[in-house]
Amino acid sequence: MTGAFLIRCSARVPVLCLLYVIATASVAGAAEERGWLDSMLDGSDAFAQEVQNNVTPSHVFQATRDLIAEIRILREELGAQDYPMEAEVQTDRASVHAYAKTLEVQVKLSGVQNRYGVAPAEMGQIPVKEITPADVLQSVNGLIDETRRIKAQMIIGTEIVPARLEGGKTLSMVYKNLADASFMLDGLRGRPLTPTDVYSNTLAILDEIELIAAKLRVPLALDPPAVEGVKRSRDLAQQVLRATYKVVNLQSRLGMDASAVPSLTLVRVTPSEVYDATNLLLAEMNRIKVHLEINLPREPRPDQRNKRPEDVFAQIMLIIENLDLMIEAASA
Repeated sequence: MTGAFLIRCSARVPVLCLLYVIATASVAGAAEERGWLDSMLDGSDAFAQEVQNNVTPSHVFQATRDLIAEIRILREELGAQDYPMEAEVQTDRASVHAYAKTLEVQVKLSGVQNRYGVAPAEMGQIPVKEITPADVLQSVNGLIDETRRIKAQMIIGTEIVPARLEGGKTLSMVYKNLADASFMLDGLRGRPLTPTDVYSNTLAILDEIELIAAKLRVPLALDPPAVEGVKRSRDLAQQVLRATYKVVNLQSRLGMDASAVPSLTLVRVTPSEVYDATNLLLAEMNRIKVHLEINLPREPRPDQRNKRPEDVFAQIMLIIENLDLMIEAASA
């Protein structure tokens, strides 16, 4: 993640990572060693790499529990009145998918910050590298720091009881916790995700496609097709799922280890679920960029306004058309 939101991994969790390696102290005691470990991380690349290599999904899960606890305090103190949905358990989630989910949470946190007069952190992107649990942990810690900035602005002194480290957690469990955190922020933000948010994600996907196509020397279609009739979230989800199958096909054609197509329930689909599906598509695009050694980030886009499901549908159809062009070129 770039910019202000790329906050260095808070010392609490690297301490836990160190404890995981050397097993010499308690979680509570580790938190007290914040400054000492920070200096070691800053001064020894080899040590920092060793700590990062020993970050597990369980460490990330622990951090997401702290994130949820911080959001729960904000909801109680700021009077959120909604009843958040509970996310469904997903399978086959990888680090890159969890990282993409942290960006969704950051979108919503930025909305909360705007609402309460806190300067929002700069939005980031998935780093163009092989994403590891340590990267996800760093991003989650950034989210925790952002919730605490809101607490400081609103003079909320309530503190969380830090979660204990429990073994055996998976990235799919991490993903569910992040999804729950995302739903919990809707009442603080004042609204759930909308077609406009999904539209912004489709633009990001098209920007990634442009970078990949340039590497593959594939000319792209530039104009979205005309859309007839009214489109609903279910229609959008169907086409995003179709696009995901095509991305997996492209990965295979490029000689990659293709991802499994994430599950997507096409019943009572909401813009939030469509947004989640486009986030997963962005994650898979990032894997292709890493494989092709494309190190360029995409350029930021201006904020979008008042987009309808039909606008989103047209963008998704353009994504599919361009994926077909790249699949054809990769098959030649």
